[in-house]
Amino acid sequence: MTPGADIAHDASLAWGHWMRTVQTPRQGIVVVDEHNQEWRSIRSAFWCGRLNMSADNDRIVDENLELMLAVLISKCGARVPFGEDVDGLFDGDDRFYRWFVYWLQSAGLLERVPNGPFGAPTTAEGASVVRMLLATRPPELVNIPVGASAIAAFGPQNASNECDRASFEVGEGTIGEFPYAIVREQRFRRHMVSLLYRNPEDGVPMARTIWSTTCADQASRDRLHRWLHDRMHRWSSWGEIARRSGAHALSQHLIAAIAAEPTWGSAPVEDDPDITIDHAAHK
Repeated sequence: MTPGADIAHDASLAWGHWMRTVQTPRQGIVVVDEHNQEWRSIRSAFWCGRLNMSADNDRIVDENLELMLAVLISKCGARVPFGEDVDGLFDGDDRFYRWFVYWLQSAGLLERVPNGPFGAPTTAEGASVVRMLLATRPPELVNIPVGASAIAAFGPQNASNECDRASFEVGEGTIGEFPYAIVREQRFRRHMVSLLYRNPEDGVPMARTIWSTTCADQASRDRLHRWLHDRMHRWSSWGEIARRSGAHALSQHLIAAIAAEPTWGSAPVEDDPDITIDHAAHK
């Protein structure tokens, strides 16, 4: 059963406003829709339930929802020229842009008008989706305007979008705008992955290491870094755990998360001789 399919949508209310939250013993707080189906979040109910999309990679989900938000906003009021949409949001790929707009219309988020979908405004549901996506953007994107800059934060397809300690400290690049960053380093002849924090209110920029892990070799370090980097949308929550409860608490949290992964579950981090968790934060 599809969430929202039988709802009379109101453009002034966020999509999912009719849902409720419930505390469960195994999954914690979940969102329950009108069919009593449980979802991890409103975004999950929309992406997996309403759109029937796969949620195997949270970073890809967030990237596509951010792209959807930008396109829907461009359809809400003032018209955005076709070429601007393509160049600004789709990196000049007009074929993908055309498909994406037709798909939004087929999903019921753009009105059906005689001249085709490119000049079509959002439906009431499309407008309510905009409200929901704006309210639930990942913390890392809150200070980045909706549009090309935010989409660029996810990096080009199959690219790393990686920064180092020096770039993060002075705020270079898109990740430099974030309060937290995952970096890989070679320090004291050790292969390390570190979680850095920079207070944007500091007069003098300074990146502090609030958590780190040491790997036996470069290959194992790069493998772990890729896993952490692919979950960029979780950096803020990880950083808050480390700052609030200490590096040891974040270590335990990451061990549990990695052990639950299908590709990592048979070899938990604490049993992997190539990875050593450093529980002490470095000031």
